[in-house]
Amino acid sequence: MFIQIQLLIQYIIILIAIIAVIVARKELKRFIPVGLFASLYANILCYVANYLILWEFPVRVLPGVRDISFTANVVVVPVLAMFWVKYSPMSRIKWAFLWTTILTGIEYLTERYTGIITYHNGYDWYCSYILWLISWYIWYSFHKWFYKDEEPH
Repeated sequence: MFIQIQLLIQYIIILIAIIAVIVARKELKRFIPVGLFASLYANILCYVANYLILWEFPVRVLPGVRDISFTANVVVVPVLAMFWVKYSPMSRIKWAFLWTTILTGIEYLTERYTGIITYHNGYDWYCSYILWLISWYIWYSFHKWFYKDEEPH
């Protein structure tokens, strides 16, 4: 029963992400490359984290995929990256800290109270905080590079 609830949570998250993309699809077309890059980036980080045993995903939507979280790396991270780059205001530092704080808080609660993600070997919420904060700027820089330094709006 507990595993079914955790899977249901992941399916709801996937549904919310898909609905968000459908609603904003015209505005997000230009940001598909950053979403794909964010997914690749997240997958590489997960492979490294798996090798270093920093975190794992005990309850997965796709049980055969052990190294990454399909929900996070293939759905949530790309959608968040596209929205973040699209809607980030000129004062990106406040925007980055706001999003980082919210997402780290969600990840913290997920790690503490579900089996969706589990930390190991000294990895904790503050490591995720730093990782999220840096990732926004990596994704934004990729977008600027891809479109030759144009503003994302």
